[in-house]
Amino acid sequence: MSNKPTNSEFKKIFDQIAPRYNEISNSYLIEIRKKILAGWAKGKCLEVGAGTGEISHFLSAHHPVVATDIAPGMVAEIRKRGLEAYECDAEKLPFEDNSFDSVISAEMIFYLDNPDNFLAEAYRVLKPGGRLLISGASNFPVKFYDRLRAALRFFGLKKGMYFEEDSLREFMTFSKIRPMLQKHHFQIMEEKQLPVLPFARFDSLNKALGKTPLKRFGIFIFVFAQKNA
Repeated sequence: MSNKPTNSEFKKIFDQIAPRYNEISNSYLIEIRKKILAGWAKGKCLEVGAGTGEISHFLSAHHPVVATDIAPGMVAEIRKRGLEAYECDAEKLPFEDNSFDSVISAEMIFYLDNPDNFLAEAYRVLKPGGRLLISGASNFPVKFYDRLRAALRFFGLKKGMYFEEDSLREFMTFSKIRPMLQKHHFQIMEEKQLPVLPFARFDSLNKALGKTPLKRFGIFIFVFAQKNA
């Protein structure tokens, strides 16, 4: 039986670390997510599970944006950026049908109690032809880093670790997300997997690796899906 925290438990975890979340996040990986997701976004955007609003703020330069997060501390950080933000569970979105052109989920879906509920909600609030943009930790490479972090915790090195990563053992794979999206009547338009190495100093190498079969070892999976019109 999985010991993964529930949505309400994650709410408490992320609420506690909201003020220092940006300090302990990998800025290089955040920049990659921003650029890919912004490149796919269109029209009025809803970011669900927006954290401190890094991606929403980036999108707001070219799009009207609404952001949500389950943790009130995160919502407070988003509002400091001058963005419209609401506290809510990703599985119960407080918006009308056909309200948005794009729904963005960055590093959020694998935390949920029931991802199917979120996908159903995303479909509901998207306009016909609207876009669902998902990014998430890729299962195999992130499991490796997960084990490495567990070893560091064993030696007392816990800086930057805001919950016990051992509780999350299954991350994303294309083989898992594809049938879920199809079940909810989304058409997959594009997929990407990158970067292989999570460090800015290896950016040129990451770009080169992204053109080879080694890209399947990328840390993050990105999926652009569209609601059938």
